[in-house]
Amino acid sequence: MSTVTTHVLDTMRGLPAEGVRIELEQKQGEGWLTVAFGVTDNDGRLRNLLSQGSSLRSGTYRLRFLTGEYFSSFGLAALHPFVEIVFEISDEASHYHIPLLVTPHAYSTYRGS
Repeated sequence: MSTVTTHVLDTMRGLPAEGVRIELEQKQGEGWLTVAFGVTDNDGRLRNLLSQGSSLRSGTYRLRFLTGEYFSSFGLAALHPFVEIVFEISDEASHYHIPLLVTPHAYSTYRGS
């Protein structure tokens, strides 16, 4: 079964994005079920999204990053109140690292290692 981690970098400030709330959801029929949530640490990482020993089965998942809240803490308005990254877990033995590079007006993502 798979594990998921993430890392958020604030490319406008050139720093890790500390304090970003993140939700992990699984596609269930026509809707989404929240399976985990957390907040990035001082290095912009969420290393413990799933509880110890937990993992995910194959399926469609979504990470929701509450970027609007994060930027408003600096007095900045964000174009995207949140960023959603939808991805497929097809290899249950793999680790999925999904980083997010973000500014108040843009974002980028990729599959990390």
